[in-house]
Amino acid sequence: MTENQKTKMALLFISKGDLKNAELAYKFIMADGEKSENMPSKEAPDGIYLIKKDGSPVLFEPREPYEKGCGLKGYIAIGIKMGSKSIAVSLKDAADGDDITLTDKEDKTGWGGYKDNYTDAVSDWNGKENTAHLGKIGLNKEIALETGQYIPSVGEMYLIYLHKKVLNEALRYVGGEPIKDDWYWTSTEYSATNAWILHLNDGSMLNGTKAAYTFRVRPVSAFNIK
Repeated sequence: MTENQKTKMALLFISKGDLKNAELAYKFIMADGEKSENMPSKEAPDGIYLIKKDGSPVLFEPREPYEKGCGLKGYIAIGIKMGSKSIAVSLKDAADGDDITLTDKEDKTGWGGYKDNYTDAVSDWNGKENTAHLGKIGLNKEIALETGQYIPSVGEMYLIYLHKKVLNEALRYVGGEPIKDDWYWTSTEYSATNAWILHLNDGSMLNGTKAAYTFRVRPVSAFNIK
């Protein structure tokens, strides 16, 4: 029995209370400072996280002035958490930052997941599923996604846009490439021919031909933190 548990036991005896519920008394003693199972767990704060190679996150606190080019080693991505939404952003754009097509073939799948209006598009958080469909069409081979990576949906890309200032500070801090003030593909498809694109300078959103137009791609992956 730990010192903390001994103290709790002593308090119970000193109180001389009528312990009608032995189970509650046992839990009280054995908890040893741990959170009660009836207490809500403390949720990780919203913000930007540096993700280590082993997957563990470290909350990033922006530094002013930022030391340019410090390039910390051992980090593989930057996490964003906002409420129940979270993603891990790759340290650099695909295809070495070149503007590229999203697919290299015409979509003949007859997929039912197209989002042909703004309301549905900005509500799309299914980047992983969308990217799997793009793979069935013929994802551009220059988009060399690593295991677990996918192309963000419109909703996920807006999450990046909303946090771009601090996200870019974190990217620079670990030697990554900041998000550009440029057009980026999302994996949210408008139709069999087109997909939505987002401008990471002013938040403008349009759609372009997947197999013909060329824009940047920033891979992301799942980031689960409690």
